[in-house]
Amino acid sequence: MKTTTLVALFALAGACQRLAVTQQPARAAPTMSQATIRRNAVTYVRWNLPDLARLVLARGAYAEKYDLFLDLNPYLLRGQFDEDSLIDLAIQVVEKKTGKRGIAIIHAADSSVHILGAGTPFGNGGDDFSWLWVWHAEARNTRRAIPSVGREILLVEKPESAGGIIWWNGTEYVWTQYGD
Repeated sequence: MKTTTLVALFALAGACQRLAVTQQPARAAPTMSQATIRRNAVTYVRWNLPDLARLVLARGAYAEKYDLFLDLNPYLLRGQFDEDSLIDLAIQVVEKKTGKRGIAIIHAADSSVHILGAGTPFGNGGDDFSWLWVWHAEARNTRRAIPSVGREILLVEKPESAGGIIWWNGTEYVWTQYGD
């Protein structure tokens, strides 16, 4: 009797398992191409850019030559980089023609754009910042060796290696090497 009951239970379990499999039709998961995902990401990022960046970088010369570089998080930093009290922007960009990376710093007071790297040589960083994977804004007074113009500086570095301090000297951006 016990054997018959066990056989019946196993047979019933097997039948249920086969039923469950046959009742659920196989559907392919919806997929989006990598190009579609990238295009959507860029669209949404552009919508979320501060107005200053969206308007300035959409100008003819900048829009034709540069695009946003979104593979570094954050791709945008805010700070008082020049000598006024307005919030400026530093944005990761890539030169479309060469693929060289750099930083576009936009001054809020006059909407001027300063391209560092991205095909334009700048200090020890060169004309391609593809080495840059760590960056942040820092109060200028934390670095005593940097003259006191502006309230914040940019620290850029290659992980586990050297880097630079980018700061405004009153007329242009300057590179000061630190680390290796």
